[in-house]
Amino acid sequence: MKVNLECYEDGIALRAPRVAVEVAKQIPGARHDRQSQLWRYPLSWATCVVARGVFGVDLEVGPELAEWAQQEYETRVLPAMSAGSSEEPDLPLLHGFQRAGVRFLRVAGSALLADDMGLGKTVQAITALEREDAYPALVVCPNSVKSTWAREYRKWAPTRRVVVARSGAALAEEDATLVANGGADVLVVNWEALKGLSRLAPFGSVRLESCSNCDPTSTRRPSSCQREDKVLNLVGWRAIVADEAHRAKDPHAQQTRALWALGDRAERRIALTGTPIANTAEDLWAVLRFVSPDEFPTKWAWIERYALTSPNFYSGGVDVYGLRPDTRPELDKILLPRLLRRTKAEVLTDLPAVVRERRDVVLPYKQRKAYDQMAREMDADIEGGTIVADNVLVASLRLRQLASAYGEVTSTQNYKFDDHGQAVEYVDQQVRLTEPSAKLDVLEEVLDELGDRQAVIFAESAQLIELAHARLAKRGDRAAMIIGSVPQTERGGIIEEFGRGIYQYLLLTLGVGGEGVDGLQVADTAIFLQRPWSAVLDKQAEARLHRLGQQSQSVTYIDLVATETIEDRVFSALRAKADALEEVVHDAV
Repeated sequence: MKVNLECYEDGIALRAPRVAVEVAKQIPGARHDRQSQLWRYPLSWATCVVARGVFGVDLEVGPELAEWAQQEYETRVLPAMSAGSSEEPDLPLLHGFQRAGVRFLRVAGSALLADDMGLGKTVQAITALEREDAYPALVVCPNSVKSTWAREYRKWAPTRRVVVARSGAALAEEDATLVANGGADVLVVNWEALKGLSRLAPFGSVRLESCSNCDPTSTRRPSSCQREDKVLNLVGWRAIVADEAHRAKDPHAQQTRALWALGDRAERRIALTGTPIANTAEDLWAVLRFVSPDEFPTKWAWIERYALTSPNFYSGGVDVYGLRPDTRPELDKILLPRLLRRTKAEVLTDLPAVVRERRDVVLPYKQRKAYDQMAREMDADIEGGTIVADNVLVASLRLRQLASAYGEVTSTQNYKFDDHGQAVEYVDQQVRLTEPSAKLDVLEEVLDELGDRQAVIFAESAQLIELAHARLAKRGDRAAMIIGSVPQTERGGIIEEFGRGIYQYLLLTLGVGGEGVDGLQVADTAIFLQRPWSAVLDKQAEARLHRLGQQSQSVTYIDLVATETIEDRVFSALRAKADALEEVVHDAV
């Protein structure tokens, strides 16, 4: 049964007998043209690789496609896969592995740079864009990192005109218009603002909303409009950089599909993240769809071809739990020319060793009683009243709170309007963490052992950080904290003062301390009052200390874990997520 693959108009066409229909569908992006009776696919390296994988020796490749594939292999695939052993010349200020990263980004064209946190992905991306003169460029990043990108551009490409998008749709549109009119080279915008500044790309059966009151002469569209071009779509971007690209792992999210819509028209797409997989290999597809939409056009074809799955009878879908070993070599042929990852252990052999300690915390009677009651009955009696968890997620939150400290209930009278417009009184119940906290008792013991050494203290809960900060202030310690309520304009100053030794201890929530916070490597010890469920936040927090610029001989991570509580399950979940990342990127190889 011979089948023929050939270039056809702007893609690839497959002519196959009817018995080969189910096999032809396995190639991503398959579309059947009834008029010509051809199967149509995107013109991509992935199409060629998968077609050879599914048809084997029965596949005949036409001369025009064979010539294209040979050129693609010689000019992009092979150089990208060899980039680890070849460095971009004339970059004396960069490390050797960073020069190799720049070379990879240049020859790959569009790629995912998944270097471990702390290896300088930002400077590699900027340098690659400079070498290609790939401007105008759009940088999408977390809100807390926008100023970091502007600072890095001043350092590595000082002649570039960089605009950091201001908060508010109208101001952001003005900043984007400045770039569109040639008044700047780079626009830096945060992830949350993206969906209001770009149309959305389609995904599966997700319906795109249109609006009937759009002014066709204006670039300003209401946020509810998802189909029509907005201000960012009207700029001829030569490059788009998605920093912390794991934020685009959900294909249903509007910010993900806004990124796709922008990337589809750009010449180069660069994704940067040290944690490309948050939970399973399924997370990777949406980022790859941004990087190379022709190679990764459909999610479910990719899942069926490369993932191990099991039915989820609750959702009606499937769960991904690994990669298929039989198609893994094929996946690597497509993935590796688009993905480069180096770990700190590989490229920074002089980086200090990591030391991990666990300190068990035994809950006192009062705290244990409330915890056990919540675990058994999904409610607990504490100071001020009874806290009730009406679902498993809320119960999990309450258990994590009670594993860290005691609590009290505060109740306030509020009003809401019913369906008839009548005001209805209800009680708004809030839980506040309070003393006693055996975990903070152990924290004091650890700090006493550290003596004069500086330390960073992490927790997921802002209330726990506030409680710890109050405890340290009572002791007379020099301590500062950064939580969500601390303005962005003040955070940089606090970190700088920590770097100068004005503060001995810096306390941060994992949400604000995980991304875009630099300068913490003056400390060699991090104390985790809590670990997050998210492996992304966990790895990013650890990387704040274990990175370039760390001068100590070792970095110590100390976990304070409440025994016989939900916190043991958190550690198990983080280990499983780390294994999922390892399966794809081969860190341990």
